[in-house]
Amino acid sequence: MRMLEVNSGYLGTVVMVPWNDVVIVSAGDEVIFRDETGAEEYGVVVKVKSEELKVKSLKENSEEGKMGILRKATANDIQKVDSLIKAAVDGLKVCNELAEEAKVEMNFFRAGYSFDGLRAHFMFTAEDRVDFRELLRLMARALKKQINLKQIGPRDKAKLIGGFGKCGRPLCCNTWLDAMDSINMEMVRVQALESKGSSKLSGACGKLLCCLKYEVEAYKDLRRGLPRIGEQVELNTGASGRVIAVDILNQKVKVALGTGESVVIQVKELKVKS
Repeated sequence: MRMLEVNSGYLGTVVMVPWNDVVIVSAGDEVIFRDETGAEEYGVVVKVKSEELKVKSLKENSEEGKMGILRKATANDIQKVDSLIKAAVDGLKVCNELAEEAKVEMNFFRAGYSFDGLRAHFMFTAEDRVDFRELLRLMARALKKQINLKQIGPRDKAKLIGGFGKCGRPLCCNTWLDAMDSINMEMVRVQALESKGSSKLSGACGKLLCCLKYEVEAYKDLRRGLPRIGEQVELNTGASGRVIAVDILNQKVKVALGTGESVVIQVKELKVKS
């Protein structure tokens, strides 16, 4: 069966929901769907998956109270969701105030109320693992709802909130990146970007830029055959010296000669001394 990627208003994340041949929807449609617990929830269709997946039919899923699209959201549904959003914003403020009073280092930045209004899902960031058991009791008492808390990292927060990168375009993680791969300093070294400094290599999340991975394989290919900094080389002219800088993209190196002078030369015009 084909599947839909639906952005759940309650969870604030994308969930997979079986396609319904009766309720035909497309990307951007607001829908009411049954989640994996059997509860009705509101969401927005993000993508229709083209591949067929082996899952139970929608009829079987519905009969067992499992996931499936129930209907396109009606005007009454959307009005109800709007009121839940307003309540969630107020709930978010309450929770941050409670965390401050309890001196718990947690920053709540997103709240979602379930379509039935009985459950609340909060996302927060924290520097370390925190013991929020007492705070959880205070939140449940203040909001009179079943509370679910989820701690996420700064990269996931940026993906949810969105914004603009150093390039001036919307964040990749918020627009088209399905998965955020690990980014490490080895990628920085391969592209000879160490001298740029941490501020220029960090994204809106404060972590290394996701785009550092986009060209790393091309840089690895270009690096093959290039001498390393510090290696002794011999020029076609017969002069020799030590490599002090490498221009990967232009396939050039800067060589300090024995005379005290330095030259920039194409890699093909020299050879590494054995």
